[in-house]
Amino acid sequence: MRAHGGRVLVVTGKYGPNAQLHLDHLGLEADHLESWVWGVGKAEVLRREEALAYVGDHVHDVEGARAADVLSVSVLTGGCTRAELEEAGTDVVLDDLTAFPAWLDAAVLDRSA
Repeated sequence: MRAHGGRVLVVTGKYGPNAQLHLDHLGLEADHLESWVWGVGKAEVLRREEALAYVGDHVHDVEGARAADVLSVSVLTGGCTRAELEEAGTDVVLDDLTAFPAWLDAAVLDRSA
């Protein structure tokens, strides 16, 4: 995200200190961490932080992205199937988060063409 001038936002239903522990353990740095938000409640944060896309692994993440009118990118590492995520209205389904950087690079190139 940062390579394309964006910010990294983590919007999660998890308890904030636990979410931060996960980020620290994985060596990931967020520009903003918002916790204790679920489903369409994530839309308020996504709008306030001017997100353009939301990456999640559950149909409720898709609902949050749709409610915020941002691009919904889903990964298959949660409890939802590809069919469930597509039925919920996601824009993109990736096998896992490691596929996101290449997808983002391609999406940015497509937008600039």
